[in-house]
Amino acid sequence: MEFNSFGDMEADVVRLLPRLPRDLDLIVAIPRSGLVPASMIALHLNLPITDLQGLYEGRFMASGHRKVRSRTSDADDAPLNVLIVDDSVGTGAQLREIRTELGRRALPHRISFAVVYATPVGAPLVDYYSRKVPTLRHFFAWNVMHHGAIGTWCVDIDGVLCRDCTEEEDDEGSKYARFLETVEPLFLPTTRVGWLVTGRLERHRAATEAWLQRHNVSYDHLVMHPASSNAERKASGGGGSFKGAFYRTAEAGLFIESNAWEAEVIARMSGKHVVCMDTRSMVKPNPAAVLRKITRKGPGAYIRFVRRMIENFGQQRKNARFVDPAANCDKQPSQSPLQSPDRSEAQRHV
Repeated sequence: MEFNSFGDMEADVVRLLPRLPRDLDLIVAIPRSGLVPASMIALHLNLPITDLQGLYEGRFMASGHRKVRSRTSDADDAPLNVLIVDDSVGTGAQLREIRTELGRRALPHRISFAVVYATPVGAPLVDYYSRKVPTLRHFFAWNVMHHGAIGTWCVDIDGVLCRDCTEEEDDEGSKYARFLETVEPLFLPTTRVGWLVTGRLERHRAATEAWLQRHNVSYDHLVMHPASSNAERKASGGGGSFKGAFYRTAEAGLFIESNAWEAEVIARMSGKHVVCMDTRSMVKPNPAAVLRKITRKGPGAYIRFVRRMIENFGQQRKNARFVDPAANCDKQPSQSPLQSPDRSEAQRHV
């Protein structure tokens, strides 16, 4: 399991730059996730940028006062060397749609594709990528709260869905009650969450449920600390121990936690991965904790893993045939009308 921050992306974009053609005329972003890496590439290479619809309509974004290295203009119909950029390619479904639309429009440009992160399944659809990532269980800072798998995850409340309360607000009285009612939202999920697991005390359930309803947060379970007071919660090991114990037995694939110290405790106790929102990093369990988790899960988990790998291999072959229907799917796809000249696997990625 991997997690990438915006800082990771910038570093991986820089690693990708030496592999890109030096005669590019235009960078094209695939909205929305592709806007960030495309902007990074355009700024590093001092090239104009547009989005996919802009490419179709022949319009480009303004570049401000900086003079960009370009031979493009809105009135220029000459063929351009275009690089279409996205943050990642997973199954390749979106890129297949884009390639089909480009073929339908028959644009005169020389078009190639680049992503920062490519799965083995999606890699045959692009010309350049910085790094290969696992097909399964790879998450980004910019989409982790909107990931489709969040329905099988545990998510903290304070520091994730809303800000943490201050020491002054944490008085177990009227100030804390007001915090629970009026605290502003922070990172709200767009789909249903499996488990909301919080160090808040059980006696604050009604106020917590009311806040979640006001902010349209849907979830299957709300798990709260059973202690009757802050002192009792602290004496029992604190919120981290409570969350780690629950996560250890829950059929959840990931825990999103706000606090770095508690994230370490949760990972150690559960033997599972934890995303820390404070540090924007993945906290990985130590080997002993992983071994305990494997023993609990049994052989069924490995059977499911192998089944998914077989399905992914079939999808990878499908993507290779999509780029070049005549290609032998056991080899690298040859050049298609939308691809740049042939490159070896070593040249295609860093």
